[in-house]
Amino acid sequence: MKEKNISDDEIEILGQNLIREETGPSQGEVSQSMEDEEKNLLQDKDLSQKAHDELAPEDWQKKFLHRIEKLIYKILAGVGVIILIVFLIVTMVNKSQKDEYQSVSLNMDIKPEASEDIKTDTVPEYKTTPEFKAAPGYINVRRDTVNDVPLTVYIPYNAVPELTLTMPGESDSTVVFIAQAADVGANNFGIVGDFVLSGERLVRGISKKGFCAIINRVLTIGVADETPLLQSAIDGKGYFFRQYPLVKNGEPIDNKPKGKAIRRALAIRDGQVMMIESGERESFHDFAQALADAGISDAIYLVGSVAYGWYVDEQGKQTTFGVKSETQLSGVNYLVWRRETLHNEQQ
Repeated sequence: MKEKNISDDEIEILGQNLIREETGPSQGEVSQSMEDEEKNLLQDKDLSQKAHDELAPEDWQKKFLHRIEKLIYKILAGVGVIILIVFLIVTMVNKSQKDEYQSVSLNMDIKPEASEDIKTDTVPEYKTTPEFKAAPGYINVRRDTVNDVPLTVYIPYNAVPELTLTMPGESDSTVVFIAQAADVGANNFGIVGDFVLSGERLVRGISKKGFCAIINRVLTIGVADETPLLQSAIDGKGYFFRQYPLVKNGEPIDNKPKGKAIRRALAIRDGQVMMIESGERESFHDFAQALADAGISDAIYLVGSVAYGWYVDEQGKQTTFGVKSETQLSGVNYLVWRRETLHNEQQ
């Protein structure tokens, strides 16, 4: 085999290549490589800065608009809250200023058509012809059952109401109806709640929100902690007492006592004042609901259970209810309806 001769130059080139492989690139090559990398980095930085410069205004604008939108939402929400607060304040002020009671001016010159049953869908007919102007006072009695609650309704005619601390005698021919009015505390505690008798305030206190005011023949039933009618009763030599509220604006009102007893109420229906008694023991809830369903617009409680009283019908017959007690607690008071003889004589 013939050997191939290698020149000295080729040997030198081969030696340099071997040295470069073992030791790496030369200093010149390293410098050149670093310069190339720096250029690339500068180019990348320039491109990044350029991209940033091109995108920054748009991003800033989006962020600014987003913040403006959030600020607008907050402002709108704040305005809405303020409007709601103002609306609630105005509503409460108007409600407090509005009369929360119903008044009935007692007309002594009317007489109803005779009826034994209360009609929840009709209004009683009245006559004002002269022959009825001098008719003596009496109680028209009607009966009905509402929600399985038997009710007896006592409607006064040609009679005026008053309060008294003394029970009249049953022989008093001027009395056509009598029932206990305000509650009396146990152990001779006395009358519970505000009580005005002929303009004199005998008791102070708001134990119950329901009230009745009698001023110049106008009987008013209402529900309120404070009412100007209390002072009006004092100034006008009238009457005022408090009791449990039962119905307000046609809606029944719940009360804390949950037991059952014979219930009585002073009520207004279709502008007519009346007293109503349950025929059986009822809870406050069922009694108030029956009154509302019978068309009563406003009602407060009268002492029920076995509290004693009586009424005189159109034929002059006197009928008692409850149980007459030989002993009497301090402060027992009565709602009395008397014949208006003086008014009739003036006619």
